[in-house]
Amino acid sequence: MGFIANLLGWGDKSLPLNDVERQAIAHAVAVVEPMLKTVSGYEKHLAAPVRNAMAYCDGLVAAVPGPIEVNSHAFAADPLVHALFATCGDIAATLGKSRAVKTFMAEPAHALADDFYALLGMRRFEKNVMGMSVHGDMVCADTPQKMLYFSDHTLRELSADIEETRRGLRAAAFDSLATSFASQLAEMRQARQNLHTEWDMQRALSSRPRQSATLVAEHVQRSAELEERLRHAAEDLSPERLLNALAAWLAAPELHLHLDPTTVSVDRMGVMVDPESTADQVSTLSLPELIGRDRRHWIVLIAKIQREEALRGLAQQQADSRYIII
Repeated sequence: MGFIANLLGWGDKSLPLNDVERQAIAHAVAVVEPMLKTVSGYEKHLAAPVRNAMAYCDGLVAAVPGPIEVNSHAFAADPLVHALFATCGDIAATLGKSRAVKTFMAEPAHALADDFYALLGMRRFEKNVMGMSVHGDMVCADTPQKMLYFSDHTLRELSADIEETRRGLRAAAFDSLATSFASQLAEMRQARQNLHTEWDMQRALSSRPRQSATLVAEHVQRSAELEERLRHAAEDLSPERLLNALAAWLAAPELHLHLDPTTVSVDRMGVMVDPESTADQVSTLSLPELIGRDRRHWIVLIAKIQREEALRGLAQQQADSRYIII
């Protein structure tokens, strides 16, 4: 019965592709290698891995905290926002310098939005400093301390609708997976080119006159070894092999893009302290780090931003630019 069912197609448990999945496959193929379309049944081969990667991206975006209000009031009231920016003015500066904010605010369709949402990303740093500490009734000067601070604040996927922002983030996460595979592919092609260059050099050396038979034999042997490696490299870069490699890559997306939950305890001045500290105004912050193939860590959250706050930031940036020009 199983044989008959398979013969008639009843045993195929794969679901037909919907439009979103088909578009995701087309995007991945376009980013990685358009020649993958020459492989028979490439869409069916990528269907399950792409579904898996898309589901993973859904979970990844769902795990990003927010929306968190990011404004001057939150700087004073929310320990997390207070820790992410050195001063209240840095919030306005981040908004004013952002091209994404400037583009979003210039769109007539967004003129009525009182608030908007965006992925706020930044880099985390720690710095050793000397400061003051309190031990019981004693105040100690020149105490080694570690300051927590953040820089390179960036905003993306702006929208007046938080679900649209999340959809944009899911698409960006999937694109990151495809792009990181394309980067690996570029490295493979460069390695093959390096092999070819070395192979040409060995062939030229083996044909040089007035050299010993032993040296010629060494060049010939090395040339043969390189030729074999070139053959394997060419096979690995064939559309069929690349399709299998891309499917494996998308089947294990957590190896190439993941969110690492971390916590840190700081006081009001940004000094890192022991989580069990009894000092005043100690806050334990949740700082999820997004880690991609390049291993760079980005603290991420979904921010809710007031239109008026963004307008003030843009106006301040424009005024600062005018002052510099004058």
